Amino acid sequence: MSTAPSEVRDRLIAAAEHHFRRFGYRRATVDEMTRTAEVGKGSFYLHFPSKEAAYFEVVENSLERFVARAEAALRGPGTAPDRLGALVAVAATHYGEDELLRSSLMGEDHLVDGPVAERAAELQRARIRGLMAEVLAQGRREGSIRPGLDPEAAAEVLFEAGWAVVRADLEGRAGLPLSTALDTLNDVVGLGVVSRA
Repeated sequence: MSTAPSEVRDRLIAAAEHHFRRFGYRRATVDEMTRTAEVGKGSFYLHFPSKEAAYFEVVENSLERFVARAEAALRGPGTAPDRLGALVAVAATHYGEDELLRSSLMGEDHLVDGPVAERAAELQRARIRGLMAEVLAQGRREGSIRPGLDPEAAAEVLFEAGWAVVRADLEGRAGLPLSTALDTLNDVVGLGVVSRA
């Protein structure tokens, strides 16, 4: 009885994720991934053109898990600034738990390689900025965000500010507890983006 291609692909993705998380991008090998997935090397290349492609699939899957959590926070109660604060809190939690995503976003070279990390980081930045821009646009429509605020530009700036706070905590160089820093960021952001009406 033959194995369905989707089942083989799922096993390969699970094996790839295991090896990338355990050994990092450079040290993980296609041979070990296929051995763990219990398939031949040809099956790997039937589903992925390269190790890099498998890595991006793993990063995208992990990112989708974060996006699902982020979207749930963004659908929560409160104004757009409140929901942005919830997004930053979810990001801090998720990236604190997910070393592979954090490593690729921060460029930590023990799990990822330079050019691969850059591509993976940009993918993450784009998705998170998109979520933020969406909330800001909703806030403009509901009247909780200043009408003249450009959601795309604001999302870019807010992402960089929020990520700097989270990154400082993850690297152990924050001068404040993360909860205090996030609450303060939320207060500062709230003053800058809320509608004056």
